[in-house]
Amino acid sequence: MRNFTVPGRSAGTHRALLLGTCGALVVAALGDEATGYDGPGPFVCLALVLLVGLVPGRYAPLGAAAGSAVLLVGGLASSAFVHQLLDTARPGPLVAGWAQMAGLAVAAASAVAAAVLGRRPTT
Repeated sequence: MRNFTVPGRSAGTHRALLLGTCGALVVAALGDEATGYDGPGPFVCLALVLLVGLVPGRYAPLGAAAGSAVLLVGGLASSAFVHQLLDTARPGPLVAGWAQMAGLAVAAASAVAAAVLGRRPTT
């Protein structure tokens, strides 16, 4: 039997980490959309949710961790986005930007933890 690690076939802490990764990526997608920036970020986040949710394999969540890290670093490399994270005069984009960054950070951390704690394949 194959070693599936998709959320529907995992259990316990591992399942919670996979579902947490998916939930954090949805929060990041909503935060990205709410900032008003017209880019591919929400679609990338939702594609990463599909990766974690549907692709079997112990190391599949690492793709979501890598994608989250790239989006996180890319956002922090943009001076306009960093200014938005610090602009207290506009609370809507401020909160949405911080929700996006938090979602990406939590998704990356929980995806790595899911890969580490995933069941090892049997021989």
